[in-house]
Amino acid sequence: MSYQALYRVFRSQAFEEVVGQKHVTTTLKNAIARNKISHAYLFNGPRGTGKTSIAKIFAKAINCTERHDGEPCNECASCLSITNGTNSDVIEIDAASNNGVDEIRNIRDKVKYAPGESKYKVYIIDEVHMLTTGAFNALLKTLEEPPGHAIFILATTEPHKIPPTIISRCQRFDFKAIATPDIVEHLKYVCDKESISFELPALEFIAQTAEGGMRDALSILDQAIAFGDEELTLAHVLDVTGSVGKEDLRQLTDAIVTHDVRTAFELYHQLLSGGKEVNRLVTDYIYYLRDVIVDVATGTKGDGQIYEVDLSVIYEMIDKINDTLVSMRFAVNMNIHFEVLIVKLSELVKSHEKGAGASTEYIDARMKEFEEKLSNIQLNPTAAPAKAKPKAERHVNKFSIAQIENVLDNANREDLTYLKENWQALIDHVKQNDRALVSLLQNSEPVAASSTHVLIKFEEDIHCELVNKGDDKREQIESIVYTIINKKVKMVGVPDSQWLQVRHDYIKNKKQQSEVKAEPKDDIIKTAEELFGKDTINLID
Repeated sequence: MSYQALYRVFRSQAFEEVVGQKHVTTTLKNAIARNKISHAYLFNGPRGTGKTSIAKIFAKAINCTERHDGEPCNECASCLSITNGTNSDVIEIDAASNNGVDEIRNIRDKVKYAPGESKYKVYIIDEVHMLTTGAFNALLKTLEEPPGHAIFILATTEPHKIPPTIISRCQRFDFKAIATPDIVEHLKYVCDKESISFELPALEFIAQTAEGGMRDALSILDQAIAFGDEELTLAHVLDVTGSVGKEDLRQLTDAIVTHDVRTAFELYHQLLSGGKEVNRLVTDYIYYLRDVIVDVATGTKGDGQIYEVDLSVIYEMIDKINDTLVSMRFAVNMNIHFEVLIVKLSELVKSHEKGAGASTEYIDARMKEFEEKLSNIQLNPTAAPAKAKPKAERHVNKFSIAQIENVLDNANREDLTYLKENWQALIDHVKQNDRALVSLLQNSEPVAASSTHVLIKFEEDIHCELVNKGDDKREQIESIVYTIINKKVKMVGVPDSQWLQVRHDYIKNKKQQSEVKAEPKDDIIKTAEELFGKDTINLID
């Protein structure tokens, strides 16, 4: 026989085997034992929580010739035929693909015939909310006055889509998401039966990922076992689900809390290079912070700098992560949203540190300084404040004006045109060979170039900082540029938000210098056109 998935092999065959739905199984067993069986039932709840399995167990129990206390024997001919799916009196219908009036009319016409091999005919209609309005109307009369040998079991994940007239004619059972500890215990049982060695954290992570669905948990377990070659570890589960382990999240959070944004970016890009998905990473990060909150609230201190942060700050961090998750649903490039989130979280922690860390000595010193300034103003009201000494080199938003001016002084139109023509080839090269640099470069553009330097405009300020301050990233990009244009150049970054102002200040400064040297006006215009192109120059007399 061909291989069967675990969720099919370990499908519950008796009420006592069902995990996590005690309130449903106990009620049904008692009803069967006391012969108080209704003609219609509605099972609703999350996917993979046992609705169809319990419907089949119920069908076996009411038709079983040797049942005991409402439980089927699973040995008589009726039980075996229902288990094998060969019993003609237990009819399963998928309403998702059979949702029309004709299908329901066919049921209505055949329901009046007596069962052929069992005591009751049982109709199990799965995903019943998918029926059309006409189909529901066709089913209504049958549910209201069915023959005594017919029982309907309607299963759905969305009961709000079912007409109230249908619901009022059924006994309703609300299935609950299965508790994580119950899923873990059942997964242990399955592993023992299958002779699979396992790590307990692996089972716990599967149970958490399944979010209350036993079928999902068994499917993940099946994949992880196949991946791990009859051995189950947490690493195998993380690889199969594309999730991020707690140790990786701890390292990322430590870098954020200690304001080491560069390391946080590198860790994030390492995760992307390992095949992790951004959406999954955000979800796992929320779960990680949730666990931290539980640890702190219960007096348990785990590993990581996050445990030194106030709970109120962690609450705000989760709010920002949730906001990012919403923004990602409509984003073209989700990577940038997570990079911005890293900076936001770091700044959030930093702002609270500043507020909490102001000592009384610092406050006293600031007050003394203020009083001295106030007394000086009172003595000399017209006194002008002292001018700050100019700095040797100006830095604005993590980029150096001096470096940019050095590029522009030697820039020419030919090198810039050649680089622009090959820039997309560079980005395509990065996408194939170095995914960690994709988010860094795909929103960048060369704006000036010489035989030795290039000036790159970045849409995000943080990307500009990574290039200007991080030698590793800059050298990586410079080596890729060399492979594309066959020329060794030094890279300098400028943020998009500041580029127009920098360019304006540079041209203005050059114009002033040329006037001092009495240079002809035409030479200045020509130089500007060579650097930036004729289209971008606007002459104002």
